[in-house]
Amino acid sequence: MATVHRQRRAPPWWHRAVARSDAVAHLRLTLVTFAVSVLGIRIYLAATGYPQIGGQTLHIAHALWGGLLLFVASLLPLLIADRRVLTTVALLSGVGAGLFVDEVGKFITADNDYFFPAAAPIAYAVFLLTVLVGLRFVGRSRECSPRADLRAALDLIAAALDSDLTPVQRAELDRRLRAAATPGADPSDAPSEEELRHLAAGLLEVVPSSGLQLAPVRPGRLRRLVSRLDRWVDRRLTERLLRTGLLVGLTVLGLVAVSDLAVITAIAVDLSDGSTSELTDVANGFARIEIEDARGVGFLFARAVLDVLAGSMLVVAAVLLVRGRRRSAMELARHGLLLFLTVVNLLLFYLEQFAAAAAALVQLALLYGVRRYQDHFVERS
Repeated sequence: MATVHRQRRAPPWWHRAVARSDAVAHLRLTLVTFAVSVLGIRIYLAATGYPQIGGQTLHIAHALWGGLLLFVASLLPLLIADRRVLTTVALLSGVGAGLFVDEVGKFITADNDYFFPAAAPIAYAVFLLTVLVGLRFVGRSRECSPRADLRAALDLIAAALDSDLTPVQRAELDRRLRAAATPGADPSDAPSEEELRHLAAGLLEVVPSSGLQLAPVRPGRLRRLVSRLDRWVDRRLTERLLRTGLLVGLTVLGLVAVSDLAVITAIAVDLSDGSTSELTDVANGFARIEIEDARGVGFLFARAVLDVLAGSMLVVAAVLLVRGRRRSAMELARHGLLLFLTVVNLLLFYLEQFAAAAAALVQLALLYGVRRYQDHFVERS
């Protein structure tokens, strides 16, 4: 009896997608412009008394400008075959999404309430989801296969058509082509992969003599400024200085978070007998907690648990760093800061958006210091 061989179904395209070589840079630009546009428009509106463009009949909300920028950003890569346009697309996408998401309160409330408390946490959640999804995709798409290496090489060749390659890009192109052309150790490679290897080998012979040049021009002002800043940081930010800064930052942020427990305990004790003292009013204002209804009580409890948990992790990390257990300290500090950034700040944005934004900036700065300390002084030791 003849055996029937069923052709294996190809996985969906998103499982085989390969990230661009500059995907992280474009994602970073989009996120930065998104955050700056949301915070910038809210600070501007608060400082100017929330002016409106239009009259008694018309009201031109800034969500319309955001939608227009998003539409332009979607058109540019469809119409222009130039990789340099992707920077403009990332910029317009970030600003457009920020202007649009900033008015989410009007879209989710019956009375079009821009000041709806959940609007700021939703905008922050969109930011976090973009980070998580983007990094998840970039990390998952770093597959080692002839197709992935050849796709990355073709992306760099396309870059050479728009402008000369830099030495780093040229080295990356050569490495990708050699990796794609190298026969695999598995003799059961699919025929399609073998064809891709032949194509990569042909390109490897052609590219060195194709006239692709190294970039002879000076980098732009922004790139030169960033390079000088990186060199300055490398010279000044020594291991001792960075460790001292992390000790101070982790200890202060951790103790401030844990101190909320005392404030919340005072409020809870005072509420138990139904009275509201002047001290509790001050403490309530300090902790920025609404305790007028059951929702406020829920936030009170959640804030207490999460603040104490995350703050304790930072304090313990500082103690471990003092005792010389640098690897454990950095891992615990990283998890505590991520807990602040991903969970605790969502509650804080509901209660006070500007305080939450300031806290997020401090936490991001500490997280950058933790990662730098890990990369430069822990992993290399």
